[in-house]
Amino acid sequence: MMNVLFLCGIYPPDHKEEIFRNSKKGYQFAAQNFQQAIVEGFIQNDVAVSVVSDPFISTFPLGYKKPYINFGPSKINGKAPVAPSSFINIPFLKQLSNRTKQEVFNWCRSNVAEKELHILVYSLNAHLMKIAVQAKKKFENVRLSIIVLDLPEFMGSNKLYRLLGLKKKDTDFIYNNIGCFDHFVLLTEAMSDRLHIEKDKYCVVEGIFNFNKEYTERTDLLEEGTETILYTGALARKYGIETLLKAFSSIENQGYRLIICGDGEAKELVEEYSRRDPRIQYKGKVPHELIVSYQKQASLLINPRGPGGEYTQFSFPSKTMEYFASGTPVLMYRLPGVPAAYFDHCYTIDETNETALADKITEVLSKPHVERAGLGRSASGFIINEKNAEKQVRKIIDLIAG
Repeated sequence: MMNVLFLCGIYPPDHKEEIFRNSKKGYQFAAQNFQQAIVEGFIQNDVAVSVVSDPFISTFPLGYKKPYINFGPSKINGKAPVAPSSFINIPFLKQLSNRTKQEVFNWCRSNVAEKELHILVYSLNAHLMKIAVQAKKKFENVRLSIIVLDLPEFMGSNKLYRLLGLKKKDTDFIYNNIGCFDHFVLLTEAMSDRLHIEKDKYCVVEGIFNFNKEYTERTDLLEEGTETILYTGALARKYGIETLLKAFSSIENQGYRLIICGDGEAKELVEEYSRRDPRIQYKGKVPHELIVSYQKQASLLINPRGPGGEYTQFSFPSKTMEYFASGTPVLMYRLPGVPAAYFDHCYTIDETNETALADKITEVLSKPHVERAGLGRSASGFIINEKNAEKQVRKIIDLIAG
């Protein structure tokens, strides 16, 4: 029987709300959903999975309200044990003070009689990779796999981290030690060429949709008699948020509304546009349960990220699956990192300029409601039936078992 340790940055289920309340910035909605879905997928495939987490929490005082973190043991879905985690939540002390390595080694020791142990690392995180590599060197029965969500050269980092040379140090470590891993779960096919990975050593999992029946949908969020365009996610100019704001502002129809939920470097720009144009509503950082309700009730979900830039071939926007699953029609560009099958279930934009985007929004919202609803249902069925946790994690299981 396969025995898996998921080494990641998931927020323990008993502390998610607490972490959200105390986060000033950097709450990882997309990462949390992906990691949760990974665990759920192992459970649904009847694979024994344990979790050791170094939670992806921003540091005190700028990013988080508390200087010390202490989370006790918990379980995901009542089945997957999550080891306790504690650390001083201050820059440079965080990694030195946490107990992640101790918990990983404890798990290896408690399963030392197993023929093979599988450690699956979430992302090219140098700290987590170091712990995994050390475990493989110490315990002969350990096999390593890693989920590659982004390449080091395209990962964001703060200015101090770069100035101190820490980004280069981590990038060098990642590329120097990636050969220690036995299997790779890639976000896009193009990553295999960039990382020189043999065909039988990887699988592509662009994302996982984890259906949560516990959400209580709000039905009173949107203004009646209007057509609502919704954007949820990071507010970054490189993701096209400024293009979206300019495009929408150029549309004269007073029956349209643009609702934006999220946080990021372009927050002040969004606030400025919302003051200029009352049709633009900025909701700020919104709990995920409320995001889902907004997505289901909107007229159109939009991702304004364009296909330009080398990084797009190595990227799959995490919001894509959630958008599709909502049943609301989606408008997006044909990004090179998105598998072609997705574009059968959404509206697409051909030109990357404000005028083309404004024209396409107007064109889509002028289509009969029955057509738009049909496309939304098609997208929802595609995601729920083909990209669910059980099916997507089955690919990972088959890879590491082989």
